[in-house]
Amino acid sequence: MRGVTAYTLGVLVAYIVGSVIGTQMILYSVSTMALEVTLNARLGSTVNDLVGLSASLLPMMAVSLVIPWLACDFVTRRHPHLRSPLLYGLAAAFAIAILHIALSQIFGMDVFAPARTLAGLLGQCLAGAIGGVCLNALR
Repeated sequence: MRGVTAYTLGVLVAYIVGSVIGTQMILYSVSTMALEVTLNARLGSTVNDLVGLSASLLPMMAVSLVIPWLACDFVTRRHPHLRSPLLYGLAAAFAIAILHIALSQIFGMDVFAPARTLAGLLGQCLAGAIGGVCLNALR
């Protein structure tokens, strides 16, 4: 049961951080067009995106994160000295990068707008890495 809780919380942390980073990147782009983005607009957009993306981004992240985390568990079961937050964080970061690149290749366009740029993709990878570190800490 503890493992399921750790996986669930790791995915949720990655999703929340990724969604918040994505929303703020889009709002930054809007503000560079000389449009004012108030704090209320930022908070409202962030909450709306957290709710709205839960039907699309959350399940995709869940599937793409659980697979490498299970692989990490398999490897560290035989070699426990390899178990570290870095391992789970890197596995998650690569999984998120692969997810966004694969979605872009499959659909011929960027499905998640903030991941269009290298900075946006790295932000999403960072979110996955933070989720991986949280998973490791909870195990």
